Amino acid sequence: MKKWALSALTFAAAATLAGCADNSETVATSTGGDVTKDELYAAMKDYVGEETLQRLIIVDLLEDEVGKNDFAKEADAEARTTMANYGGEEQFMYILSQSGFSSVKDYTDQLYMNKLLVDVVKSRTEFTDEEVQAYYDAIEPNLQASHILVDDEELAKDLIKQLDEGADFAELAKEHSSDSSAENGGELGSFGRGRMVAEFEDAVFALKDGEYSKEPVQSQYGFHIIKRTATDEKEAFDAEAVKEKMMEEKLADYTKLQEVMVSLVEESDVKIKDEDLKGALDSYKKTEEVEETESATEESETEESAE
Repeated sequence: MKKWALSALTFAAAATLAGCADNSETVATSTGGDVTKDELYAAMKDYVGEETLQRLIIVDLLEDEVGKNDFAKEADAEARTTMANYGGEEQFMYILSQSGFSSVKDYTDQLYMNKLLVDVVKSRTEFTDEEVQAYYDAIEPNLQASHILVDDEELAKDLIKQLDEGADFAELAKEHSSDSSAENGGELGSFGRGRMVAEFEDAVFALKDGEYSKEPVQSQYGFHIIKRTATDEKEAFDAEAVKEKMMEEKLADYTKLQEVMVSLVEESDVKIKDEDLKGALDSYKKTEEVEETESATEESETEESAE
């Protein structure tokens, strides 16, 4: 891994202010006074300096790890396709602004960075046979269920009483359920964990095949009477398919991604020369390292004050 020595000049380049022969040159005038390039750069550094420098460093580290790639072209193509799907740049920019993006380029750059990160995570991840088997063993098979949804708790209790007396679940669902599944006798098909609201999920997975809830199950939608009708057969073990699922979960876990980035930064001997931007990578350092950096900065400031 190559050594990185980045200073404020890196940020200046990103802000299109670097390389100027005379940074005292005026960039704006008004009756209130002039604004020089020095002042503009200082303000930009205070406002977005650490954030911008962090992104520049991280992208450089990721690119160095990945090597030659076509991710920039892929990101640009995806951004153009998404923009077209939203009906053009104006509507797309409105959507992007709601998500904190200032431009299509900003969004495209983020796509590019994400692709680099995914590639690095994949290249640095290897699941052992034991991990794959344990993950598969912990997978619960999907189940099938039906339900009756009503707004009134007393009605739900009355319907449960009718079921206890031998009434047909499907017929009661067709007659009383307010859910769209009513026309199918309340059948919800096959599903696994994470598909239903928590209250419903907890109740249905606690039942055995053929059982129905003996008390109404309340959720944000109303009161449910739930019947677990069957348990699907568990899919046969396929190591590659399991690994893909494990990788999907890892890529969706911010903590796991952060761990990879912390390792990458630790291995890269990053040197930030601008004292004002020393904290740019604090979020990618271990707590003790951040504390050491802050302590060193405080000591330096104390010495300067004493002088």
